[in-house]
Amino acid sequence: MLSGKFAQGAEWLSIVLILCGIVCLCQPFVLPLYSNGFTLLLLGWVGLTIFSHRKPVR
Repeated sequence: MLSGKFAQGAEWLSIVLILCGIVCLCQPFVLPLYSNGFTLLLLGWVGLTIFSHRKPVR
């Protein structure tokens, strides 16, 4: 069980990670960003899947 604020914050963080991963994969200039883009995307996706399916404690 997760507190409501923590679950909501974790969901937002996961969404931000997904967006950062997409931006990193779409930019062609900096190789380290491109190399880590998929990792960011994967971490965000897994986090969103986990935290969006948990019911927060009321």
